[in-house]
Amino acid sequence: MAEIPTPTTGYSAPSGERPLGVTIIAILQILGNLIVLSGAVLILMGAALIPFLGAIFLILGGIMALFAIFGLVVGWGLWSLKSWAWMVALILNILNVILNIFSGQLIAIIIPLIIVIYLQQGEVKSTFR
Repeated sequence: MAEIPTPTTGYSAPSGERPLGVTIIAILQILGNLIVLSGAVLILMGAALIPFLGAIFLILGGIMALFAIFGLVVGWGLWSLKSWAWMVALILNILNVILNIFSGQLIAIIIPLIIVIYLQQGEVKSTFR
């Protein structure tokens, strides 16, 4: 009978190869921030349409756009396996867990917590340079 090969316990992705989980996190980071950027553009357009709220919309839309651009850069960094992106993603997700504890929404705590745990895995950590 032929043996069925099983993965070894010490297996890790070859150096420089992006793990599937990092790919998923990077894609979600980029898509999520494209949505935020779209919302920022809509708010900025609203600033022109609603004169009495224009200044507030302009400030809010500008801040949202800056955060979205920052998030897109982090997503690109994760995709490119940059070590600074690993650190930023780790810090932001830890902050997310802490802040979401006060929201009482379990899913808002679990997802960033899973990302923090995943990013701390040795084989994942070692792929970032």
